[in-house]
Amino acid sequence: MKNPVIETERLILRPLTVEDAQTAFDSWTSDPEVAKYMRYYAHKSVDTTKEWLKSVVANENSDTSFDWGFVLCESGELVGSGGLYYDDEDGMFEIGYNFAKKVWGRGLATEAARAMIDFAFTTLHQTQLRGRHNIENKASGNVMKKCGFVYERDCLDYMLEDHAERTVSMYRLSKPGTPSNFILNNGIEIPPIGFGSYRSTLNDGIAPILQALELGYRYIDTASFYKNEEDIGAALEQSGIQRSEIFLATKMWPTEMGYEETMEAFAGSCRKLRTDYIDLYLIHWPKLNPSDLQWRQKIRDTWRAMEELYEAGKCRAIGVCNFQPHHLQVILDDCKVVPMVDQLELHAGYIQQYTLDFCRAHGIVPQAWSPLGRMYFSEEPYLQKMAAQYGRPVSQLLLRFLNQSGIQIIPKSSHVDRMKENLDIFGFTINDEDMSFLSCLPQVGFSKEFPDWATRG
Repeated sequence: MKNPVIETERLILRPLTVEDAQTAFDSWTSDPEVAKYMRYYAHKSVDTTKEWLKSVVANENSDTSFDWGFVLCESGELVGSGGLYYDDEDGMFEIGYNFAKKVWGRGLATEAARAMIDFAFTTLHQTQLRGRHNIENKASGNVMKKCGFVYERDCLDYMLEDHAERTVSMYRLSKPGTPSNFILNNGIEIPPIGFGSYRSTLNDGIAPILQALELGYRYIDTASFYKNEEDIGAALEQSGIQRSEIFLATKMWPTEMGYEETMEAFAGSCRKLRTDYIDLYLIHWPKLNPSDLQWRQKIRDTWRAMEELYEAGKCRAIGVCNFQPHHLQVILDDCKVVPMVDQLELHAGYIQQYTLDFCRAHGIVPQAWSPLGRMYFSEEPYLQKMAAQYGRPVSQLLLRFLNQSGIQIIPKSSHVDRMKENLDIFGFTINDEDMSFLSCLPQVGFSKEFPDWATRG
């Protein structure tokens, strides 16, 4: 695309021309105090500056190189240059700039950098930028920090013309996301990330639950089948956190389905969890086994009981797990309360788009169990490279993908570092190109826990 003209409070960023050679040489490229920080040798003479500008002008319709001259609004004087340049090795655009020494200290570099960042994020739809500066150029480092860049490391760098070595500091700027709550169809809000408790208490009892609460998890997902409701109830009581601050979800097993059975199962879960209400009560699976031909009536009877619990205020929300559209339709055909949630196996490589579309068409929030797909992709080189471009591990890339896709996630781990990592996914944004790629991965990592196939005794 063609370089646009960008105006800020004190600057006009306009495309450079070959006619700028003399001004650029006289004002900053020949100045030893400026030139020593440059990545190229445009400072040798007016002719070398002109050759540099010829290459710039030749790229005026490039999609990977954008160069501007920085002009003072008050005087029309050209006082610097800069641009955005795509680095294929890093897989991101890099920002750079130079200013005449006479305007140093006026904050113009920060102003120009912010304008270029806005162009990169808004027009080029980038979500990651790279920055680097000569290790001795502390002022440039301060500019990057003011613009939100985060220091990563010092490393060897090379001049563009002859690859002479120099040492630079490397920075990264990530477009952050917003940890927005999901809103259920009855107006209740739930956190974007829940704590999956399956098998979490097997070895260390209530300790992992207490640790999750201490780290900031406020959505706790359990089930009667997990055999840990008593541990979770004890952990919640011991934590000292107000019950109203915790969103507690539990589920009934298929053997507990039916009107009377549901009422009994619900009361049992409340007793074990040491609470008089459940925030979200779910049907764990739609049927007991493939030969269960009465599954539709069981769902109807179960949902009638759940509606009564909801209307009595004993459940703040009700929903289902592992329901495909044909299972959901049984409820939708004969319900007073539409399910608020459908918790499904959802991850890159098994996104269940048909079911997602159905849920959204009926105002049902999708939740993801096994959101990392048992880390099937953890060693895949192309995903490792993509994650590295965001400065993140593959696991965070995969969780952020689901979050950006509008899916609440319930990762599970009993390891403190992983618990922290699973919460820390909002400091970056996946760009549209990578979102498209992740959504189109071939089906892999499926647990084979399809609701119509397995027997659940």
